[in-house]
Parts: sequence; C-alpha cells; structure tokens
Amino acid sequence: MNQIDQHTLDVLEWPAIQARLAALAGSSVGRELAQATRPLPTLEEAKKVRNEVDEFRALLSRETALPFDQLFDIRESIRRSRPEGAILAAMDFVRVATSLEAAETIRHAIARGRGLCPQLHALASRLDDHTGMVKEIHAAIDAAGEVKDTASRKLTQLRLRLHELRNLIYSRLQSLLTDPHLQPSIAESLVTLRNERFVIPVKPNYRIVMKGVVQDRSVSGATIFLEPQEVVELNNHLRLLQRSEEEEIRRVLVALTTSLRSQAEAVLSTILLTAELDARCAAARFADRLHCAPVSLKDTGPLVLREARHPLLLEQTEAAGTIQTIPIDLRLGDSFDVLLITGPNTGGKTVALKTAGLLSLMAQAGLHLPVSPDSEVPFFSGVLADIGDEQSIEQSLSTFSSHIGQIRRILEVVRPGTLVLLDELGAGTDPVEGACLGIAILEALLDRGALVVATTHLDAIKAYAYSHPRIENGCVEFDLDTLRPLYRLVIGLSGRSHGLAIASRVGLPSSVIQRAEGLLGEGRDPLRLLLDRLEGEQQRLTEEREALARDATETAKARGEAEARRTSARVEAEQIYRQAFQQAEEAVADARAEIDRLLLEFRSAQSREQSVQAVRRRLSDLERQAKTELSDAIDPDHMTSSIGGDSIRDGQAVLIKGLGQRGIVKGAPSSAGMVEIQLSLGRVRVSVDEVVSQGGSGPGETSGSIRLFRATDDVKAELKLIGCDATEAARRLDQYIGDAYLAGVPTVRIIHGKGSGILRKTVAELLQDHPLVENFRVADYQEGGIGATIVELCSRTLSMCIGGAA
Repeated sequence: MNQIDQHTLDVLEWPAIQARLAALAGSSVGRELAQATRPLPTLEEAKKVRNEVDEFRALLSRETALPFDQLFDIRESIRRSRPEGAILAAMDFVRVATSLEAAETIRHAIARGRGLCPQLHALASRLDDHTGMVKEIHAAIDAAGEVKDTASRKLTQLRLRLHELRNLIYSRLQSLLTDPHLQPSIAESLVTLRNERFVIPVKPNYRIVMKGVVQDRSVSGATIFLEPQEVVELNNHLRLLQRSEEEEIRRVLVALTTSLRSQAEAVLSTILLTAELDARCAAARFADRLHCAPVSLKDTGPLVLREARHPLLLEQTEAAGTIQTIPIDLRLGDSFDVLLITGPNTGGKTVALKTAGLLSLMAQAGLHLPVSPDSEVPFFSGVLADIGDEQSIEQSLSTFSSHIGQIRRILEVVRPGTLVLLDELGAGTDPVEGACLGIAILEALLDRGALVVATTHLDAIKAYAYSHPRIENGCVEFDLDTLRPLYRLVIGLSGRSHGLAIASRVGLPSSVIQRAEGLLGEGRDPLRLLLDRLEGEQQRLTEEREALARDATETAKARGEAEARRTSARVEAEQIYRQAFQQAEEAVADARAEIDRLLLEFRSAQSREQSVQAVRRRLSDLERQAKTELSDAIDPDHMTSSIGGDSIRDGQAVLIKGLGQRGIVKGAPSSAGMVEIQLSLGRVRVSVDEVVSQGGSGPGETSGSIRLFRATDDVKAELKLIGCDATEAARRLDQYIGDAYLAGVPTVRIIHGKGSGILRKTVAELLQDHPLVENFRVADYQEGGIGATIVELCSRTLSMCIGGAA
C-alpha cells in the first residue's frame, strides 16, 4: 500500500488530471469513475490498468465503434425497483435497454479485436448477456417511452376499442359542426379536449339551439367549450376504457419491474463494469491527445524520465498553439538518491519538480506518460510533497512555519522507497540557519531510505551536494545574453539564481542594479567563490566530455564509412566472381555439346579409324580451349602466401583470396591498405590482406590443371537394362558409357539378362563401334555369365566431366 496524502495530490495538481480524464469519458458513470482515478495500491494493479489503456489505444487506432455515450446511469432506477410492488416508468426501461445494448455492442467490439486486446477481452467477457431482458423491454415499450399496443393481448383489444370509440365521438361532433342550423352558435369549427372529454367551442347563445355540459370557458368568456348531450355517454364510456388501459399499462410495467428486480445485481454489475471500460477508454484518449507512452513499471530501481513534459503544461501550450513544451531528462536513484535543482526563479525548477512527482503518480495509476518510451518508473512506496506558498493567516502560520509543519509530517511517515518532493528547501528564514536546516532534512530523508527531488537557492546546500556521494546537483539553464530561461534541466551542475539579471529584465532601475552589483563585489562570499570555481570546472569537464563524445561519433562514422567501402568492394568482387563462374558454366556446356557432336559424328562416320583419330584431335583442341577460357576459375587451393603492403608492386600478378580470381595490380596501395586489381571483367578495390602472389604466372596461365566437374561424380560401375526394349537400352547405354568415361570409371558391367538374347545383341552392336570402348567381353560365371557384359573404357585424354564447374 503506497503512502500518498491528499495534500500531495493537491499540490501536484492531480485533480486537474482527474478532470481531464472525466471530460473524455462517454457516460456519466464513466465520468464519475474517471474523476475518482487515483494511484493504485499495488504494482500488479497499475500494470494491469496500463496494459488495458494500451489495448484501448490499439482499438481506437482502428476506429472501433465503442458507444459509451449510450450508457445511462440506471443505478437509481435499479434502486427504486428493489421494493416489492415497485413500478418503474416506461422511460426507465428505455434507458435500461439502451444501456444493456451498448454494453453488448462494446463486448462484441472488444471480442472481435481480442488479438489486439487480450486483457480487455478477458475483462469484457465478464459482462453478462442480457438479451432476454432487452427483448422483453422492446416487446412492451417503444423508443419514445410509450407502452406498445402489443404489450399484452388485453391492451391490444382495449386500444382497438378506444380507437373505434374516439372515431365515433369525433364523427358525431363533426356532424354537429357542419349542421347549418347550429352554425350561428359555433365559435370555431374544431373538435378539442377539455377535462379529457371531447368538446366543441360554441358562443354564449348556444342554449338556443343545443344542450350539453360546459367543460371550460375561454379567458375572455367569448367561447364556451361544450360537451354536447349527444356524446356525453360516449365520453363516459371512453373514460372507462381509458382507466382500463391505464390499469393494463400499470400491470405491464409491474411485470417488467419484477423482471428487472430479479436481475438487478447482474444488470448493475454490467453497467459498472462497462463504466470501468469507459474510464479506461478515456485514459486512452487522454494518452493519444498528449502523445504519451506506456512506460516500464518496476518494483524497485531508479526513476528515469526521458523527454518528459508536464501533461498540463503540454496540453495548455498545444491548445493555445504556442511554442512546444521543452522536454527534460531526469533521473534519480541510480548513482545518487537526492537531486538538488538550482537556478533562477521562473526558470523551471518547480515545473521540473512537479513533472517528476505528477508523472510518478500517473504511472502508479496505470496512465501513460508524456515521455520517451524507454523511460522507467519504480513503484514508489509513497509520494510526499511540500510545494508552494503555504502561508495561512487563518491559522496564524507563516510560510516558513507551514513548510516546516509539512516536512515534519513527511518525516513521520516516510519509509524506504518513498519519493519526496521539496520546493525551496531552507527558504523563509535566515540563509545560514535555513541552509543548515535544509542539509539536516536531506540527511534525515536519506537515512530513512527516501528518494528526494528538491529545489533551493542556498549556496551552502549546493556546496554540500558537491561533497555528498548520494546527492547530485542539477540546474535549469539560463541564457545570459537574452536574460531568458531555457527550461532545460542539466544534471551535474548547480545553477546561479541570476537575481540581478532577472531584476534588470523586469525593469528595475539601472542605478539600483549597479549599486547591488557593487555591494555584491565588496562582500563576496568565499563559499560563492568556491562554488563559482567548482561550477567553472564542472562546465569545462562537461564541454570536454561533449567534445570527446563528438570525436567518438565522428570516429565511429569514419569507421562505418570505411567498412561500407570494404563491403561494397567485396560485393563487387563477388559479382565479378559470379560472372566468371557463369562463363565457366557456359564453357562447360559448350564442351559437352561439342563432345556429343563428336560422338554422333563418330557413330555416323563410314571409316571408324579415321573418325577416332579426328575425335582425338578435336578432344585435344577442346582441352586447350577449355584451359584458356577457364583460367580465371582456378582452384583457390593453389594460392601462395599473402603479399605485404610494402612489397606489392604495380603490374604484379595476384589472386584474390576466397574468390579464386586472378588479376594484375594497378598502382600502389592506398594509405587505408586498399589496392586496385584489374580483372578480366573490370577493376575492383580490395584490402592488401586479401591478395596473394601468383609466383610469376602470367595473366593467361594457370598454376594447376583445369578441372570441370559434373553435378555429381557418383557414376556406378554397373548399368541394368533388364526390362528395356532395344531402342531404350541403346539410348541408356550410350549415355552411360559417356558418363562413365568422363567420370574416370575404367571398367563397367552391363546387365542385360539372358532372355531371348535381343538385349545382349543390341549391347554388343553398340559397343562394337563405340569410340570410348577399348574392348568388351561376356562376363564370367561369377560376374553374371551370359546375362552380363564387361566393358573396358578408353583412358581419358581430358580430366573433366560435363555439367558445371566447382
């Protein structure tokens, strides 16, 4: 349970936050709950409300319909329905039905967005379904608050008879109004009501021509409202039917009241829970209006407010369209437990103090804060404040006495984890005594484990803060050139009061200002001189720290740019490598196509011996051509040692590590250790550490054999043709012999089975003239006998296999 008294809430302007939340609620009950918003007793409750507000903001961003404005305060109606025999008015039921329908609509809207708002969905799921009650009300009462004709069978019959009787009376009276003999006595040709009876207006001489009952007279006496004798009995009968109608309406309303009484608790719970959702939604609208963030709430730890703005000041400036509120950064509870804010009056000290306190209260109420999202707020065990002029003539208390009285109450209840806010510490009495008293108060609060934000003008307290390890000075900045406050909070420096500068700005005579400056110089306080030196040193250190930070930023930027250039060079080299790789694949494809053409040419040639010689010559030419075309795709395993930056020279043949790309050095290395390499496809800049020497190899040579590879070298030494027809067997065998030859398999076994001998004959005919077959034979008994043929392939003249390059 946190310790927050009403005095603290008042001086931190908490009622103003309540009023703004209430103004954004849609219903009167929601406004009542929003007006009662207070810091919550536990961290779990505060986190729950914070998350619910966050989820409502997500729903509002999707423009979800949430009809809180249709939620009426029906608590009084429910109260009046509780006694036995009670009867509510029809309009009471209209408000009940409208409210229950609004609650149901809100429940469904939240359910549809449950992916965005799981906590709200769990809360809204507790709303009871009152569809039956709503239908019962709508069946009996219309939107205008009138009991329907169909509310009961008897009421239907009564109203039908009333309608017929009214028509009959109306027609009788209309006939009298149109009778020529009666026209001289008629004051106005209309049928009206007086005393709930149908009458006609006649002149005072009516007695000459008609009889009846006078129900009323005009103010002037010139008109008499007469109930003619012809309709007296009809009007009597009408009144009897009307009384029966009233009794039936009463019976209907009694039944509805009884039904509501039986569900009173559930209906009341639904209304209150919906109003609670309305209050959360109002908090979400407030957060959206001020661009707030859901901050991190924690059990303990430092208070860290980044880009914090006072919510009331922020709202005020935005509404007026004036300059934006200047945010402040404030921290407390990490390396120090007391923040002493100093500086001139009107400079923003008290605003900073109130900002810290009010935002802490808002966080503990689960509200979002006008701060940066990375801010952190601990759940304080209490928030206590002494702010403002507490002078009371009625109680014969001076400002100083009032402050001391409030501080006494604070010291009585403060405990570890309490946030204490003290404005103008030590003011209102002799400066020396005030400073000593202020220091003693700070020490007492530190001993009790409190976190303190205080403001002061007293130099002795500022000096004490410099010497205490748990107290840190802070100041609000002041522009001496324009004599205006900057409203920025700087932690680590103490501020001057600048009383003379402010007095000059507000128009005090210059002679008075000059005399004051003279007196100040004559009686210069040694403590003030010490503070001036300390502040000067602090300012110098701050400027040096900022300069170092700028240097570090520039260095990091330069490092990043160098890394970006290196990455760009690497990407460029990889692109060149991919282009070379593509060229290698194209060369392989060309080689395979040429081999296939040569094999086809060989098989179709009339002279086998002449064809074999031509094929061997063409294969030799193809080997030389492949070596030339693929020289840039050399295996990187043949690279030699790296070249040092000192020994690299223009025109040197080199390889780029990891890419296997050969090139020629163009120019000397740069001071950054980069060197330009001419590749076959263009130039690239790389680090000298990634360049290795080629040992004198020329640009068109390789340091090893050119190797072409298939997608796989896994060619088995056996081919099964059983089940194939002669054509399919010949095709598969021809392809297999070529693959086995290129994969370097010396001997293979062709399994064709015994059968009728057709496959064996087909195999023999193909192998007889094949240029890649050295010889073949029928397999031995252990190798499969006449069901298989053993083939010895020619030795390879080119160590390659078609399909792709490694």
